Amino acid sequence: MKALISFLLICWITQVSAQDFYDQARTKFNENDLDSARFYINKNLIRKPNSEDYFLSAMIHEAQNESLRALADYEAVIQKDPYNMEAYFQKGLIYYNSSSTEQAINDFTYVIDNHGNSETRAIYYGNDPTGSKGTFLTTLQSMISNVHQYRGMAHQKMGDWDAALADFTAAFAYDSLADCFVNRSQLYAKMGRESDAINDLKEAIRLDSANYHAWYNLAILDENAKLPMSLLANEDFTPMLNLVGANAYERGDYDLSAMYHTKAIEANVNDDLARISRGKALLRIGAYGQARQDFIKALQLNSSRTEAFHLIGNTLFHEKKYKEAIGFYEQYLSLDTSYENVWFNAAMAYLNLDESDKSCQYLQKASALGMKQAADMIIEHCGSQ
Repeated sequence: MKALISFLLICWITQVSAQDFYDQARTKFNENDLDSARFYINKNLIRKPNSEDYFLSAMIHEAQNESLRALADYEAVIQKDPYNMEAYFQKGLIYYNSSSTEQAINDFTYVIDNHGNSETRAIYYGNDPTGSKGTFLTTLQSMISNVHQYRGMAHQKMGDWDAALADFTAAFAYDSLADCFVNRSQLYAKMGRESDAINDLKEAIRLDSANYHAWYNLAILDENAKLPMSLLANEDFTPMLNLVGANAYERGDYDLSAMYHTKAIEANVNDDLARISRGKALLRIGAYGQARQDFIKALQLNSSRTEAFHLIGNTLFHEKKYKEAIGFYEQYLSLDTSYENVWFNAAMAYLNLDESDKSCQYLQKASALGMKQAADMIIEHCGSQ
C-alpha cells in the first residue's frame, strides 16, 4: 500500500511540475521572453509531451522565425490530436507564406471539411503570420472565416479566381470583418469588376473607419475618394498622397488637392513632384506667389522639372507681369516646342504688351499644333497674317 501511495504521489508531482513548466512557458511567451519560454517548454518536451506542449513549442519557433521547426511541432500535435484544427490552420499558414500554395490549400481544406468533428472550444489561440497581431485569442467562428480568407488568397495565387471568390464570399457566413471585404475587393479589382471592388472597400470603411488598407486601395480605384485627416498622419500612406492630390485636382477640388500635397511635402521636403502639384493647385485658387515659390523650389530640387518654367510664367501672367512671364515661356520653348498651350500663353502675353506681330507669330505656332482657340484668335487679331 505504501508503495502504491508513493507511486501515485510521484505521478501527481510529475503532472503538477509538467503543468507548472507549461504555465511558465506560456507566461514567458506572452511576455515575449522567448528564450525563457523555450527553456521551460523543453523541460516538458523531454518528458511525456502532450499536444498542448507541442503547440506552444511551435508558436515559440514561429516567433523566432523558425518555420520548419514549427512545422515539425504542428505535425506532432496532429499525431496526438488528429482533429486539432488550430494546428492544421497554422501549418497551412506556414505553407502559404513559404509559397507552398498547394499544400496550404490542402491544410485549409482539411480544416473547413473537418472543423465540425473537432472538440468544440470557445476560444483558440491564433498566430498572425503577418506579425501585425502576434499571438492572440480567437473564436472557432473567426478562425473558420480566416481559413476561408487564406484559402481564397491561395486560390488567387494559383490563378483560380472563381474558387477564390467562392472562399471570400463563404467567409462572410462566419464573420464579417473589414479585412474580409478588403480581400474580396482586391480580387474584384483583378477581375476588372471595379465597381464591386469599390463597394466592398466602402463597406470595409463603414465597419472600420480607420482601416488603412481599405483607404489605400480605395484611393487607387476611386478618384473621388476623400481621405480622413487622421489617416494623413500615417507614414505608410505617404506614397499615396500625390495620387489622391492629383485626383482632387482633376475633379476641381483645388483646396483639397493643395492640402494633400502639403502633407506629402511635410513627409518629404525634397518631393519635387509634390511641389509642382501643389503649385498647380495654388495657381488655380489664385495664390500666385505661393505657387511660384513651389515651382522654383521644384526646379532647385530637380532641374529636369522643366514644366516649372512655363508654370512660373503663368503665375506672372496672372499678376499681369507680362514681360517677366514671356521670359519664362521663352525659356521653356527653348527646351520643348511641342506644347501648344505655352505658345498660346506667350502669344497672349505679347498681345498684352501690344507686340501684335510677335503675338500672331506665336498664335500661328499654337494653331499649327492643333489649338482651335489659337486659330480663332488669328482670325480676330491677325487679319491676313
